[in-house]
Amino acid sequence: MSYIQNNLKKDEKIILEGKLHGAMLIPHILLMFIFVGLFTIVPAIIKMKTTELTITNKRLVGKLGLIKTTELDTPLNKINNVNVSSGFWGKIFGYGTIKVNSSSGIYEFSGIKNADLFRSTLMNQIDKFDDDRIKKQAQEMAKAMKA
Repeated sequence: MSYIQNNLKKDEKIILEGKLHGAMLIPHILLMFIFVGLFTIVPAIIKMKTTELTITNKRLVGKLGLIKTTELDTPLNKINNVNVSSGFWGKIFGYGTIKVNSSSGIYEFSGIKNADLFRSTLMNQIDKFDDDRIKKQAQEMAKAMKA
């Protein structure tokens, strides 16, 4: 089980997981033919295996790193901005860097597959979360007014 699955809260379900694109390894695989590549591919594989970014129905959860870790755990309504950028290779192979600006800080996840899809899914989930929250508040107010 992954870090995210182990830390889901009550009534929380995963909407979409952001995974690192395998194309991130191409430069390192090419460098492996040279001795130096061996030293560059190991950290890249570790990064690929230890990076997680997941949208649930209530929050955005992420983790970077093996020894020095950075964790992101923010409710969807606390996300201020989401940027996606990708360079030449990212455009060709379909990956990019997602930068999340939340009330608790700025987090950057590079090499995420289908970064544009991830951003649009996140923005849609934020809208849905806000709509659900407003509906729940309206129901509670109506219930309180009846009583």
